[in-house]
Amino acid sequence: MKKIDLNMEKNMGNSLYSERYKKFLKGIGNNDNSINDIIKNAQESVGLIAGDLNIGRLESIVSSKSNPVERVGYSGQSILYQSKDGYEPDLHSMEFQTASGVVVVMNAYPVRGHRWDDEEKDDLMFVCASFFSVLERARMRTILDNAAFTESMTGALNINGIIKKGLEMKGKGVLTDYTVAFFNIKNFKFLNGNYGIDKGNMVLRGLVDKIFGFLIPDEQIARLGGDNFVALVRNERVDVFLDYLNPMIFEDHNTTGESSKIEISFRIGLYRIQPDEDAGAGVSKANTALRETRKEGNADIVWFSDDLLSKEMNAKKSTFMFNKALQDGEFVVYYQPKVSLNDGKLSGGEALVRWLRDGRVIPPMEFIPALEHDGSICSLDMYVFETVCRDIRTWIDAGVKPVKISSNFSKYHIKDDGFATKILTTIDRYGIDPKYLEIELTESACFEDTEKISKFLKAMKERGISVSIDDFGTGYSSLSLLKDQMVDVIKLDQSFIKGIQDEDENKAGNEKVVIKNIINMVEELNMKIIAEGVETDTAAEFLKNVNCDMAQGFLYDRPMPHADFDILLRGARVYAD
Repeated sequence: MKKIDLNMEKNMGNSLYSERYKKFLKGIGNNDNSINDIIKNAQESVGLIAGDLNIGRLESIVSSKSNPVERVGYSGQSILYQSKDGYEPDLHSMEFQTASGVVVVMNAYPVRGHRWDDEEKDDLMFVCASFFSVLERARMRTILDNAAFTESMTGALNINGIIKKGLEMKGKGVLTDYTVAFFNIKNFKFLNGNYGIDKGNMVLRGLVDKIFGFLIPDEQIARLGGDNFVALVRNERVDVFLDYLNPMIFEDHNTTGESSKIEISFRIGLYRIQPDEDAGAGVSKANTALRETRKEGNADIVWFSDDLLSKEMNAKKSTFMFNKALQDGEFVVYYQPKVSLNDGKLSGGEALVRWLRDGRVIPPMEFIPALEHDGSICSLDMYVFETVCRDIRTWIDAGVKPVKISSNFSKYHIKDDGFATKILTTIDRYGIDPKYLEIELTESACFEDTEKISKFLKAMKERGISVSIDDFGTGYSSLSLLKDQMVDVIKLDQSFIKGIQDEDENKAGNEKVVIKNIINMVEELNMKIIAEGVETDTAAEFLKNVNCDMAQGFLYDRPMPHADFDILLRGARVYAD
């Protein structure tokens, strides 16, 4: 088989360069959008010059390697021409190839009763080279066109690609048959940090490969950057798609040949496209739903609703107005009493923030998540803490003995190397005995950066400042927290308290066993424990009987303004005999 050098020159004065050849060349180059188009055009055009070249049969074998734009490559064999007069079994084969991995083999047979001389073979080579050049030009044009709509690392569509596909589907009237799934990998930063960026990229490529294998024709997958993906899935296949995603497992082979499994799961926002909407609107609304999954306590899969959009608009409004509201004193500190279960006396309080705007008290859940998202929560936490210090100083100066007040701090403070210094500086500015203060962190905060949290807890311990862990027992390694961290108070999450009053006696009994054992462990570790969300005498009595130290909840008092808490401090401070 003879390989052809495509840099060859052909004498344009040759008799082959005729009107028929020009028509042939124009024919195979018409609408050259794909390899299949070129082959089809060639099948319609080779007959124009077959007589001149005495062609009895002409076959093409085309193969091209896959690439990020053409994920599956191409491989196919076609008959471009066959004479009615038959052909001689005198095969003349020519191979053309490019550095990019395209190989075309042309198998030619002379018409029956003819044998090609060298000059005719040279002319035949020239015609086949023309076919190859047009085919390769079409392929490169396809790659360039598709590159604008394809994400290079994984071969999935990019945002332009998914929008373009959506417009095509809308034009066909089928877009409303599809649901947009906007999803990303949970804890992908941890995966990158633990396994390395190369392994992370391997997972991203493997993920797209798996999803390509799952999707049916007209369903789409796009990567929007990082670990963010969008899929267009038929409405009736959404549940199957969700089951396919969570979890997804990959084999990881190290340099020694050993293998381990990498398991990933996803947060997913969903939206079913409505009439008169395009894919862009669907992606935006699915993204709104995805953002909702990132809020603590929410499910990993959320469907879009108009309420979510309203909440998001309110959140954006909150972050926009935050700085001015803080300057204008619209944020007010309320105090919720903590009660000793041993004697029913006031034993402390928790500082909680409320936003007073236009005569309305805005509850925390309407603005705290938004401030968490944009980082403003750190400024608000320090504002509340300084207000607490100022109030304690005022009570001391007035001869009123304070109780220990806990202040909440977001997990985002842990990333700040100056967090401990800010707290200590504020305490020193007001000259307060640390025994009146407690720093309250969420359980999740203690797993953000174990080295930094350890340094922070050590700094608090050295100054005699209590640290409590809020939401204990909600989704993290609680036992590890008890063992490893230098905390003083454990705050039992209210979900446990609700559980002991479950109508199902078995469930309620199991919950009581869990609570009792947690309290025993905390007691043996010389820590204090407080139960939040106590609303009934039954719950309070049970907690007292299992030696829980303190409780707070609506059974005793709701969060109250400073003035009401001041009256409580100046009074008997007793809730029960």
